[in-house]
Amino acid sequence: MTTTLLPHRPTRTALPAVGPAWYGAVMGTAILTTLTQTLVPGLWVAQVLLVLSWLLLVGLTAGFAAHTRRHPGTLAASVRVGALPLWGMVSMGMLAVGSATAAVLPAWAPALAGVAVGLDAALWVLGTALGLATAVGFATLLVRSDAGAPTTVWGLAVVPPMVSATVGAGLVPHLAPTLQVTMLLVTAACFVLSLTLGAVIFAVAYHHHWRVAGLAVAASTTAWIPLGVVGQSTAAAQAMAGSAGPLLPAGPAGLLQDLANDYGVLMLGLGVPLAAWAVAMTVRGFRRRMPFVPGWWSLTFPIGTLALGAHLLGVGSGMTGFLVAGTVLVLVLAGTWTLCAVASVRAVLRSRVAGAR
Repeated sequence: MTTTLLPHRPTRTALPAVGPAWYGAVMGTAILTTLTQTLVPGLWVAQVLLVLSWLLLVGLTAGFAAHTRRHPGTLAASVRVGALPLWGMVSMGMLAVGSATAAVLPAWAPALAGVAVGLDAALWVLGTALGLATAVGFATLLVRSDAGAPTTVWGLAVVPPMVSATVGAGLVPHLAPTLQVTMLLVTAACFVLSLTLGAVIFAVAYHHHWRVAGLAVAASTTAWIPLGVVGQSTAAAQAMAGSAGPLLPAGPAGLLQDLANDYGVLMLGLGVPLAAWAVAMTVRGFRRRMPFVPGWWSLTFPIGTLALGAHLLGVGSGMTGFLVAGTVLVLVLAGTWTLCAVASVRAVLRSRVAGAR
């Protein structure tokens, strides 16, 4: 790790208590788990990451529950308009861990394949319900109240339904025939909802940061959040087309796959300048020694969705360039995950030492 990425004496800031703000660690770890298994099936690293994903999910959930009992009013404060988008990370954390479990556990322990699908389905139901509530609830609050200056963090509230679309499409082959069409319709609705709300919210946020007030140094890594919709919607389109294909005649199935391919090429193309801006903001943040906050984990999940989207687009279209891009992005994700994990451990240990004095 170089000093340009993690300064010797970074500015320190108080860490938030255990809660939704930390679920970016769950999301980043889980998507790295899935991508590791996808690119290198059976690698022990994916198994270790899966266990870590579950430990983070269960540990943060139990810790937040205990914290709310000790500090009445914490839960109410977490669902106010300014903090509500963070619950989107809780939803996406559940969905990502479920997907990672379905990807890794059957290869690790074939006898538990049914358990893996059951866990994936259970977390999909919980994550989707929470994600829809967060997306619709936040959109309603934006209309009815003043949420302050627009920010890319708002997007955390509307990305979860897109993750639900991707993960739900993966569950279709495991469902009874009578439920497969229903699930595809639900995933399509989630796709449209997330894309519509995301387009509006991110357009407003980009306008604010590019024309009104620049992104704060401390929030530099949040520039990656909009890329989550770019990559995740590309992955969702491929997943839905792949699951719907066997249920359709050859002609419509081929047309649907072509539409998914064209959509993915368009979205990833639009994502290039957005990724360039995110890189510029991140470099600026580290150069100016931005303090560590859980928001650093924004450097993981969005990059992971771009990797997943590029990989699935490469598989669906046969264009090897996207497969290569997906592999490169996974390597980038491995680096940013390591950076965030090390920085998180250091920050937590320092906070505990300071609190003990």
